[in-house]
Amino acid sequence: MGDDVTSARDPRYDILLEPVRMDPVTAPSRFYHVPHCNEMGELFPDSMIAMHAMKAEGALGIVTTEQCDFHPTADVQPFTETSMWDGGDIAYLAAMVNRIHQHGALAGIELVHNGQDTGCLYLREVPIGPEHRPTLLQVRKSA
Repeated sequence: MGDDVTSARDPRYDILLEPVRMDPVTAPSRFYHVPHCNEMGELFPDSMIAMHAMKAEGALGIVTTEQCDFHPTADVQPFTETSMWDGGDIAYLAAMVNRIHQHGALAGIELVHNGQDTGCLYLREVPIGPEHRPTLLQVRKSA
């Protein structure tokens, strides 16, 4: 089937599927998956891994995570994101990278710390940031 799709494609677009060298690695195509939040992250790692693997299988050259908190003071609960706080996080992120690599794509990660815009509701850490102001995240109690 791949040959039928290739022969039906306008040759002007062939450049999009050519490898791009970015020392020391090469992306298999010019298609780049921009980071976007999918609300799976650490709570639904198998779904998140499968989604990224499917994108790599579909000819994307680089597949990236959603924003990934790299420290507990960046906890954005009640929202679901990817995090990189400990070995448990490293395990599912490594599994995601391996699945992306199985399809020949490169894997990327978007590291983030949202400062005072984090509520730190899960670990109850004190939000940190460059300004002296309270956190902006307000959680309403149900009536």
